[in-house]
Amino acid sequence: MSEELQDRFELLLNRLNTAYDGIGHSSGRPYIYFVYTLDQERKVQRLVDEQMRAQATLAFYHIDMLKLTIASLDGQEEKRAKLLNDPLRGNSPAEAILKLWARRLREAIERELATLAEGQRPVVVLHNLAALHPLGDPTTLMEFLAEQEPRNPRNGTIVPIVLLVPGSMPPQSSREYIFLDQIPLDFYRGEKI
Repeated sequence: MSEELQDRFELLLNRLNTAYDGIGHSSGRPYIYFVYTLDQERKVQRLVDEQMRAQATLAFYHIDMLKLTIASLDGQEEKRAKLLNDPLRGNSPAEAILKLWARRLREAIERELATLAEGQRPVVVLHNLAALHPLGDPTTLMEFLAEQEPRNPRNGTIVPIVLLVPGSMPPQSSREYIFLDQIPLDFYRGEKI
């Protein structure tokens, strides 16, 4: 496993543990983008499996976007295809589907947070974000999710969300990443590690 990846992952865990309440104060939203190269998918998943488990004060809630996107459109394949193939609708069908995914994500987070134990600080971890492509991307998903941001049911605070993003970061750029090494995007009011 590359040392740089391991170091960044340790930085992520340290940030969550030591600055939990400060995440998002400087960027406006408590989103942390952890961008990794496509060939590091298994390594990242191993790190997540081994190190992002419930701790004394942090509770990690893992959401698989591949499962969520498939389940949200289950039984609607014909309607989805008709919408996406209508040239008069432009981008609105893809946007409508992405908004649906954001609603389903918010609902999944709320269901998970309902199990939160007293005194724990929740962290949501989003996996398999490549499932958003080609209809959407992590930045747009987080913009839509921010419309009704998930909150801790115990105290009403906004919950940090870690996005595991396959792609890359261009050199000398602090606000941009390249989703799936194809689509240049700005970080949506979040921080990167």
